[in-house]
Amino acid sequence: MNFKKFLGILGLVCLVGLVPIQSLGQQKLAYNLKKDDFFKIKQEAKQLITQELEGAKHELTNDLEAIFSFNVVGETESIYTIEMAFEDFGMKTTSNLQGVLIDVKASEPEAGNMMSEIFSGLIGHKLQMTMQKDGKIIEVSGGNELVENMITKAGITDDFNKNLMRKSLSKEFSSVGLAKSFEQMTYFYPSNPISVGDTWNNEFSGKLNAKNSWKLEESGSEGSSISGTASITVDTEENGTIMTLAGNQQTSITTNASNGFIRTITSESLAEGISKVTNLGDVEIPTSIKSTITYELIQ
Repeated sequence: MNFKKFLGILGLVCLVGLVPIQSLGQQKLAYNLKKDDFFKIKQEAKQLITQELEGAKHELTNDLEAIFSFNVVGETESIYTIEMAFEDFGMKTTSNLQGVLIDVKASEPEAGNMMSEIFSGLIGHKLQMTMQKDGKIIEVSGGNELVENMITKAGITDDFNKNLMRKSLSKEFSSVGLAKSFEQMTYFYPSNPISVGDTWNNEFSGKLNAKNSWKLEESGSEGSSISGTASITVDTEENGTIMTLAGNQQTSITTNASNGFIRTITSESLAEGISKVTNLGDVEIPTSIKSTITYELIQ
């Protein structure tokens, strides 16, 4: 696979909350973490991108799997400091027209395989996240260094291709990109105390912009469950492709009563609209993205 084709495929990959402490009656939903708390999460995602042009259908399937850890290294009255690291990352991209385009597992790098070597740079690199107790992420640091590590692992030496790769990877793995991505996992809490059956709203942005409506379904000795619906938009312009989509998302979350951290998250979405490719001029290509993302606490 050539370099430009890889950047184009990477640009199509859309990467993808943790809930409450329990009390009687009304409750303030927030994290209840302590220094040295350690969590390991497994993420699985399946994404189907469909484009139709002049009767021909192109289906691109992305299968993603990641394992990452959160270690609470500090806390104040209102802020948690969390050390985060990827322990593994796998991606397989398949085209119904061209077959397998990408198949990499970061923990098993293949010498001479540029994509494999790039993603091997994720493993073990420590990031630091500061987060409010309502899940709002203030900052992620270390992401820019992570991007440079991925480029170094790939052995890219000329400045032109390094800059192309840096621009592409930064959308997901820079400090700003990671902050937006992880906030979609953490920022689910209302600002006021609520009871079972109450609803609240929030928003987050990134590659996926969502206006969320949440509902506390249950709260008991084992933990809580939250359901969510969202209006979503996808507006991207990457590597000569412009994508403008809109749709809906449904999310369900179960949590641990003792600390508010997740046990499971399942999120399903469908967004439809158009995409344009620079070398096709103003041709509008009907496009849809159907996604299912799950998170599971495994430690």
